[in-house]
Amino acid sequence: MYRSTSLFIGLLLAASAVPAIAAPQAREAPRIIGGEAAPAGEYPFMVSIQGIFDGDSDHDRHFCGGTLISPSWVLTAAHCMQGERPGGIAVVGNAAALSTDASPRASNVKAIHVHPAFNSGNSLEHDVALIQLSTPLDGAQPVALRLRPDASYLKPGREFTVIGWGDTDIGDGRVYPTQLQTVQVPFVAFNECQQAYGGELSRGKVICAGREGIDSCQGDSGGPLLLRLRDGWTQFGIVSWGEGCALAGYPGIYARIAEKHAVDFIESVWQRD
Repeated sequence: MYRSTSLFIGLLLAASAVPAIAAPQAREAPRIIGGEAAPAGEYPFMVSIQGIFDGDSDHDRHFCGGTLISPSWVLTAAHCMQGERPGGIAVVGNAAALSTDASPRASNVKAIHVHPAFNSGNSLEHDVALIQLSTPLDGAQPVALRLRPDASYLKPGREFTVIGWGDTDIGDGRVYPTQLQTVQVPFVAFNECQQAYGGELSRGKVICAGREGIDSCQGDSGGPLLLRLRDGWTQFGIVSWGEGCALAGYPGIYARIAEKHAVDFIESVWQRD
């Protein structure tokens, strides 16, 4: 299921309006399961994407994550941007905790760019989007992107880091933290992942990671799949989708940003500042 809160709510409403037998099984939206509160200042590039008309506080308005890749540009998931308009969303940076205090937000988004080949079907191919901000974020500390071949890092035993403000309850309830969460997720080989998902995945376009009890989930969509390399945190993927959250045998699916079509899109749209 998609791992953004707005799409999840939309899917629930849509499902109530049609016979159950006619509705395909929904994908589960990502959250951080099995993690812990992120240390203050550890991930200064992480941003919250918010629907400015969707609540009174930053905590209520949050629906997806993203990463600052330069002072005026944010990388996120294409499915997060479905149906969105620049004037209806805001990007909030420099906030490890989302405030629950009532306070309005104005849009600071100039443009939304979705990968032209994004497929909103079951496999969410090319689940990549860029947001251009109206003005640079103050004190921006962008993340490094792995836009070069990354196969040498995708090996059994490798543990990636995922961060987000998504649901932390593995049960039927929904618990969305105010504090940014972090968790280490083990890399899962493509063949194993492909078998779990019944052949839906396209080789080279995704990274699979996670295990039972350790995963991303609703509200984490658009956030980063990270490794800490010699020069600091580097982003390899984008939280995209999965079957349930932290279920045995179903790792999380991440859009792979070193994939050629993702690289071409990012480099053609991104106006580095």
